[in-house]
Amino acid sequence: LKSSRLGRQRVGRRGKAPTICAGPRRCGVPAGRVLVRVSVCLSCVCVYMRASAADRVVPSGGANGGSSSLWPHPRSVREYASHRKKVHTVAWNCSGTKLASGSVDTSVRVWTIDEGGRASDVELKGHSDSVDQLRWDPKNEHLLGTASGDKTVRIWDARTSKCVHAIETRGENINIRWSPDGQHLAVGDKEDNISIIETRKCKALRTMKFPHEVNEMAWDPSGRLFFLTTGAGNVDVFSFVDLLKPPPAPPKPGDGSAAPAPAATLTGHTANCYCLEFSPSGERFAVGGADALVSLWDVKELACVATFARLEWPVRTLSFSHDSSYIAAGSEDPLIDVAHVATGKQALAVPVKAPSNSIAFHPKRMLLAFAGDDKDKMGRDEGSLRILGFPS
Repeated sequence: LKSSRLGRQRVGRRGKAPTICAGPRRCGVPAGRVLVRVSVCLSCVCVYMRASAADRVVPSGGANGGSSSLWPHPRSVREYASHRKKVHTVAWNCSGTKLASGSVDTSVRVWTIDEGGRASDVELKGHSDSVDQLRWDPKNEHLLGTASGDKTVRIWDARTSKCVHAIETRGENINIRWSPDGQHLAVGDKEDNISIIETRKCKALRTMKFPHEVNEMAWDPSGRLFFLTTGAGNVDVFSFVDLLKPPPAPPKPGDGSAAPAPAATLTGHTANCYCLEFSPSGERFAVGGADALVSLWDVKELACVATFARLEWPVRTLSFSHDSSYIAAGSEDPLIDVAHVATGKQALAVPVKAPSNSIAFHPKRMLLAFAGDDKDKMGRDEGSLRILGFPS
C-alpha cells in the first residue's frame, strides 16, 4: 500500500455503508462504496445527500449540489484523454496557460487549452516509472518539476518539451513541492525520506530520514516555515533555515540524516494527514486526512478555524480557488466536494465515477481540473482528465 502517494491513502472509510441505492428511484441496486452521508447507485446514477433535518436529492450528470448563490459559475465538465493509463496528478502553471498531467504510463503531458476549452498536448518522455506528482515553478511558467517511482526528479522546460535536469534520489518519489521563490524543491519518497534540492545547482542540499510516515509538504507564503503532514494525524512545522543546517553527526553513506525536531506540531486529525495546501491569499491553509476531514487553519495563529466533514473516505487531494473563496477536496467518495470557505457550506458537488487522484483550480479563472481511477467499459484505465467550468 505504500507503493505510491495514493497507495497510502487506500484505507477504511468512516461510518457504515448502505447496502442498496438510496436514490429517489429506489432501484435496489447494491450501492458499492457509497457511505452514510453520500449514496450513489452506479445503475441509475443519482446522488442522494442526507441532511440532518431533511433529505435532499441532487441529480447527477454534471456538477451539482450546493446553491447558485454560492457557485454562480458554469458547471459543465469537459473530458481530455491522451494517457494510456490512469492519471495520478494534474497541475496548472502559474499563468494558467498550460496544464500538466502525470500518469502511471510513465509519461507527462503538457496541455495548452484556449479560452473556450479546446486543447492540444505534447508528451514529455524520460521517466521509466509512474509519475506520481508534478508541480510547476511558482515563478517561472515554463518550468515543471516531476516526481517518479524511478528514483529521479526531473525538471522540464515546456517551451522545448525537453528535460533540462534529472536529479537522482535515494527512493521512489511520491511527493514534490517548490518553495515560493522557486529556489528549492522538496521531494518525499515512500521510505519517508525528504530531500531538499537547490534548483540553481540541481543538487540535494540535505536528505532527512523520518522515523514515521510523512506525506505532502509545503512552505508557508514567506518561505520561512516548512509544513509536513504525518501519519500521526499531525502537521509538523519546521524553520526552513534549521532544515538546511548540517546534522550534528554526518550520516552513514547511503543513509539520510536524522530529521530535526519541529518548531511546532499542529494536531487536528484523528488519523493520518495526507495532503496540504495554502490559499493564494496566504491567510489560510487546509489539511486533508484519513479521518475524511478537511481542516482549515489560520496561517498567522497556526490555529484550526473550521473543519469540513461531508466526505466519507480519506481525503487524497485539495485545491483552493484563485480568489481563495473555495476549497475543493477529493477522495474515494463519488464526488468532489467544493466548499465555500467563508460559510463552510457546500458550494458544489462534482460527481465522479472513480476515486479522485488529483484536483487543481486554475490560478486565474474558476476552472477545476481533476483526474481519477476512471475505467472504460472493458475495465481498462481511461487515462483521462476533466475540467469543470467552461461554458456549455
